[in-house]
Amino acid sequence: MNADRDESRRALQRMREAIARVRRHVHGFDRDRFIKDEKTSDAALMLLAAIGEEMTRIDPAILDRHPHPWHQVRAQRNVIAHDYFGIRLSSIWDTIQYDLGPLDEVLQRIMETEFP
Repeated sequence: MNADRDESRRALQRMREAIARVRRHVHGFDRDRFIKDEKTSDAALMLLAAIGEEMTRIDPAILDRHPHPWHQVRAQRNVIAHDYFGIRLSSIWDTIQYDLGPLDEVLQRIMETEFP
């Protein structure tokens, strides 16, 4: 496996691990508890930023073969990094609840088809 493919594979694995960690952090939480718990929301934000950063390490040709709103993943990383104190945690909660599952599914499919 060449270096670019190997880096893509590792980035995909790190993204999946970050998703799993976010889910563990918020397990048993509801929206209000998440918003009030600074440690948990800060941890989730850091991991979401890491997911967006890792995405940049994946060969764009791989991402092109697997439709997903990749620009939104990267855009969220940029918002977290550049407007941290302007973030609406209710929006982050929605991302965790509704977007991480589909993202993890597409990442799993990529791993299965690109790196069997």
